[in-house]
Amino acid sequence: MSAAVPRPAAIRVAGIGATSAAIATKTLRAFLRDAQVLVPTLLQGVLFFLVFRFVFAGAIDSGPLAYVDYMTPGIVTTAILFASTQAAVTVAYENTGGFTDRVLSLPVHRVGITLGRIGAHATTVTAAATTTLLAAVLTGFRPHAPTGQLAAAAGILILYAIAFAALFVALGSAASTPAAAQGLAFIAIPLTFVSSAIVPTTTMPSWLAAAADHQPLTPMIDTLRSLTQSDVIGNEPSTTAVALGWALGVTLGSVIAATALAARGAQPARIR
Repeated sequence: MSAAVPRPAAIRVAGIGATSAAIATKTLRAFLRDAQVLVPTLLQGVLFFLVFRFVFAGAIDSGPLAYVDYMTPGIVTTAILFASTQAAVTVAYENTGGFTDRVLSLPVHRVGITLGRIGAHATTVTAAATTTLLAAVLTGFRPHAPTGQLAAAAGILILYAIAFAALFVALGSAASTPAAAQGLAFIAIPLTFVSSAIVPTTTMPSWLAAAADHQPLTPMIDTLRSLTQSDVIGNEPSTTAVALGWALGVTLGSVIAATALAARGAQPARIR
């Protein structure tokens, strides 16, 4: 009679929540320990705001709003955008350095890796938006809207942080090297300046205004502006719907792309 062959123990796969929490914790700890990343992330939006607040304010006609009230929603949104570019570089470093390879060798959900990265980077860029907003309040920014609309603006700002973090996590997953990821982050510059962040799009040439009005940043910024200044300029629900559509679409598409690219992004570490 032959001896029974023992069955191998079943491998338990870590849940999406546990995987996300572990990846987010690791990413946040690395961020907090690196002052060369921490300080620029928290202060670049502040410096950008101060330049336009005190250097260019007198040369820009912002209509019925004081320029500080006009520009603050735009600068805070673009502070999130620029801070999110660090996500692409970080993910590319993790891919080429072997970290992603090691994580993928574990019994974890791949989407949990993506969600953990997005959660961590969304947290850091929300902190960057907070420091920028604090600088705005200290230098004259004042909301003119009911408390409910201000709360809605805060919630939408967090949604933007998630969307932009997801976008750059996906771009970092697609990049072959950290230098390539840094190059992809260049898209933040035209998105910022060809939008309503700094000047009304009505002051642009018609062809440029059309491009500015139909890119995602403009309705996002206009939504925050109308929610924080509705007593002066009113509120346009259709613009809010477009902004939410962009934010949700970018988030969903980026999560799908980053998850699909996760394994491919780890391959350079195997080849080297």
